[in-house]
Amino acid sequence: MTAMTAISGLLINNNYIDIISNNIANASTIGYKSSQPIFFDIFSHSCYSNTPIGYGVGISNIIQNFSNGMLVETGRDLDLGIIKDGFFRVLDAQGHVHYTRNGQFLIDKNKNIINIQGMYLTGQNKSHSKNTFNNLSNLEPINLQHAHILQAKPTSSIKLSRALNSDMNPINHENNSDNDLSQKDNYVSNITIYNKDEKAETLTISFKKTDKKNTWNVNIKSNNLSDDSDKKENINKSFDLKFDSHGELISEAVLSIQSENSKYENITLDLTGTIEQLDSDNSYHEYFSSQNGYAKGSLKTFRILLNGEIIGTYSNEQTVPIGQILLSKFISPEKLHPESGNLWSATEESGQGDIGIAGDSGFGTLTNGTLETSNVDLNKELINMIIAQRNYQSNAQSFKTEDKIINTLLNLR
Repeated sequence: MTAMTAISGLLINNNYIDIISNNIANASTIGYKSSQPIFFDIFSHSCYSNTPIGYGVGISNIIQNFSNGMLVETGRDLDLGIIKDGFFRVLDAQGHVHYTRNGQFLIDKNKNIINIQGMYLTGQNKSHSKNTFNNLSNLEPINLQHAHILQAKPTSSIKLSRALNSDMNPINHENNSDNDLSQKDNYVSNITIYNKDEKAETLTISFKKTDKKNTWNVNIKSNNLSDDSDKKENINKSFDLKFDSHGELISEAVLSIQSENSKYENITLDLTGTIEQLDSDNSYHEYFSSQNGYAKGSLKTFRILLNGEIIGTYSNEQTVPIGQILLSKFISPEKLHPESGNLWSATEESGQGDIGIAGDSGFGTLTNGTLETSNVDLNKELINMIIAQRNYQSNAQSFKTEDKIINTLLNLR
């Protein structure tokens, strides 16, 4: 009995040393999680005793410690770290799903984001026709090929707010042409817009005080068409704005300035925030102006936000979402099956896990330009190795003692 007990101790402590050695070997492996054996005792009934006798030791399981490793800066845009819970979800060439904490990614020749082993990082690609990532079950390899070109977008919305001086002298429209009016008197704003032909035009919006109390006339014209163009193609709108005694706008703030020409999108002008004021010091201040159209552009660079959203920057100075990295998390990650390459796969005990956006409830956040180092504590592992070595030596002594007893019995005469 003593020999078998000692042998179990020798074998188990040899396995323990193997586990410790593997931890030490992976002390510099990105995203590695240290392992630890779970020991259990073995008892057996002897034929000459009614009391169970210890029969050795075994390893019931090897669990991994999924505490976070330290994040180190690399400065590389496609190096990603996860703070707290979550795994990157990757697909191999056969379509099998794996999970990893190693955030070292590359872009292959087909513009897929891949890990070092060539597996595809999954999430959602964003087409410019949809604005949100709302179907978390529809996962696919993230590919940036679709985002290489950003097609032109005709202007459909203009926002403009002005502070108009109520002390301005009214303008007689019958005796004054637009050419005779100064920009200061007209509160002129020149805004670049884009038509359906992907061409830029200048839209001139001018505000003129009328002889009616608290009333201003707004004139809108597209004024950069060629001389031989049909004037019917111009945007040419005029309407009045009315303000109350406190200078607040009481007319409709959002107006349609659609041209009869089909080359323009249905354009609305939002004048929310426009006021009439008595303070002459701010009479010519333009609070805000913007429009939502742009010319065609090509992808220059991209960046990854803390929530995994991929934002593309284009040559036309537009920044738009082009993809979304999604994370997976498990209630019991210790039940995942470890694989070579610093990967894990789901098991029946772990379940398939939840999928979500980084930073949402229960999911960790991403950091770009950083990597998560191994969580191996070398000091602790070296101490464990000394303990395992002592245990091995002690069991060897037990085996030697049993061997001497057997030799004594064999030499009896």
